[in-house]
Formats: sequence, structure tokens, C-alpha cells
Amino acid sequence: MLALSALLLAGAVSAQERYVDAVDYPTPNAGWEVFHDLEKRLEADFDQLCGDTYCEGDYSDYQPLRYRCSVRQRDGVMGECVWTFGASEASIDPATGQVHVDAQLWQCPTPIKKGTRLRAFYLALAGEGPLLAPLPRSNASINDGLIGCL
Repeated sequence: MLALSALLLAGAVSAQERYVDAVDYPTPNAGWEVFHDLEKRLEADFDQLCGDTYCEGDYSDYQPLRYRCSVRQRDGVMGECVWTFGASEASIDPATGQVHVDAQLWQCPTPIKKGTRLRAFYLALAGEGPLLAPLPRSNASINDGLIGCL
């Protein structure tokens, strides 16, 4: 009986701490439109800033691949956000015709403060220029996370 109680308690705790993708908060697919709108606006900002900032490195073709955030199901507190990027350079060997590719992937965390709620996150990034907007309860931006990553 004691073992059964411990298993039930462990199940209740893990259910309370369950995280989901932001697109699935508060219910499956409920956040799809608002999250993808944010992702598209972030990509547009990245395209505007890329050439003058982090895209002056070894690669000339940086591409945002996917932005994802985890959210605690029971209360909307964010776990983390990660933006994935890819970049490559390609050259042709004139003697053989072989294409040589140098490719790289980055996983850039967003510097969100512990305890940030998804609703506050969306509100903070709702205006123009979400890439440079201060995150809730912070002076840091999503851009700050990219500078230390790319």
C-alpha cells in the first residue's frame, strides 16, 4: 500500500511539472498562430540585422531553422527557448566537379528569466522589432542570446 501511494504521488508531481511546446499551450495547437507569428517576425528581424552583426563570420548563408519554447503545462511558466540556426559554405573543385560543403549548426538559448510566464513573453515581444525587445523582468533580448552563440 505504501509503495502504491508513493507511485501515485510521484505521478502527480510529474504531471504538475510536465512541459509542453509553446504551440501546444494551454491545449494542443492552441498557441500555434501566436507562436508562429512571433517566429516569423523574429526571422524578419534576423534577416535585417544579420549582415551587420553575427553573420560576418566564417559563413555567408546563416538561416534560422526553428525557434521553440517549453512551457510548464499547469501554470504557463516557461522552461527555456532555443533558436536553431544553420549555415554553410560550398565550393567546386574545378578539376573533379566535386562540391565541397562546410556546414555548421547552432542551438542558441534565449536568456529568459526563471519564472517568466508565456503570456508576459508574448506581450514583451508583441511590438515591432521583437529580436531587440527586452525580455520580461530583464534588460536582455533574444538578440543577446544570439551574440553569445553565433
